Amino acid sequence: EDLIMALRELDEAPKPTPKKAGATSKAILNQKYASKACYIIEEVNDESTNNACPGLAIPQQGQIKFRCRLELPEFTVVSDVFTRKKDAEQAAAKMALEK
Repeated sequence: EDLIMALRELDEAPKPTPKKAGATSKAILNQKYASKACYIIEEVNDESTNNACPGLAIPQQGQIKFRCRLELPEFTVVSDVFTRKKDAEQAAAKMALEK
């Protein structure tokens, strides 16, 4: 009986709520500007990582990277170049929040 009572108490005890991760820069901007924020992703061909082998008949293309231009009603920011689109968007959003 004591075991059953202890289990019931545990079941009724308040459960710890998982902590929310901090809102991302992009999420904060979306809350503030909603549809007025325009993210434009540009592909940047990175020639510096061209891994062509001498004598190889097929030319090797450099790795594609991404830059994001974020247009807001008051201003526009352009991110640095990143290997992932998501990183470029977050960087642009962070730059906009810092302005």
